[in-house]
Amino acid sequence: MTSLLHHHRFFKYQSHTLSGSRPAPPRRAFGVFSRAQLTLSLLSNSDGAESCRRFSKVNFSVRSPLFSSSRSTSEKWSEKMSTQCAAAETDGGRRSANSSEPVEEREDGILPQGWQKVALLLFGLGFLLGPPLDAIHSRVQLQIYDNGAIDLFGLKTNIWVPPLLGVFYSVVGLLQLALDRKLAPKGRIPQANAQKVLFSLITLALLLELSAEMYKAGVPFNIEGYVLFALAELNWFLLENTWWGFALASLVGIACPLAEIPILKMFELWHYPKANLELFGVGVVTWVLCCYFFYTPFISNLARWLSSTVEKKSIKLK
Repeated sequence: MTSLLHHHRFFKYQSHTLSGSRPAPPRRAFGVFSRAQLTLSLLSNSDGAESCRRFSKVNFSVRSPLFSSSRSTSEKWSEKMSTQCAAAETDGGRRSANSSEPVEEREDGILPQGWQKVALLLFGLGFLLGPPLDAIHSRVQLQIYDNGAIDLFGLKTNIWVPPLLGVFYSVVGLLQLALDRKLAPKGRIPQANAQKVLFSLITLALLLELSAEMYKAGVPFNIEGYVLFALAELNWFLLENTWWGFALASLVGIACPLAEIPILKMFELWHYPKANLELFGVGVVTWVLCCYFFYTPFISNLARWLSSTVEKKSIKLK
């Protein structure tokens, strides 16, 4: 009996010793929770790139039974941090890890960055390229220049034609860029390279030359209009091929001949000697709208190429 009592006291003493050598389960759970909470605060108060580096080193190994019900919460937090870290990496580490912004890259504004430079370049190219292309028609006297007419080394034009064509290039090009950003499917904005721009320019010059030769040969205006419109649609299909590009070309084809009417009526810069239609007392040639139509894909591709070039240069400077 004495021996049994002695063993009972010995085991009771050992249990008290072991329980006193380590913290109670609630204290241990509180310690693990404090370390996890501290890690969360460090991650939430740092920038995106730093939080991603710290998050990759964190290892949540909660073994206490008291934390078994909260594992789903930690897993949800881990998934959220992984998503935000991916967004921070694509954003160059500039986005905060605890930001509520969506992961997808958002493009603010109607026009792309650097559109001012693109507009200036379009104006300059229209100022320089426009008059030689316009001279293809003036050579066969489709239009005869009146007030402000000049002759530069055999190039018959008007002093107001270069700035007017510069504005034309800028407005149409920026409209195309705005439509691309607004209507193109995400991640599929149309692009153009230098070869496509050059091919568009050559095609435009050939179509203008064809229209001038048909006019010079005395082809009836309705026949010439049918031929030019069919070629204009083919030109759009091969070199542009977006429905909003077709809509823009149609708008340009209608609006620009109408915009010529007040210019010709008020300033008498040029006139069409063989006009087949009179609007508001001003004679116009009907198939000229086809020329504006097939002019548009060239300006569209030019604007896209200039926009991508300006964007690449701005990224390199950063």
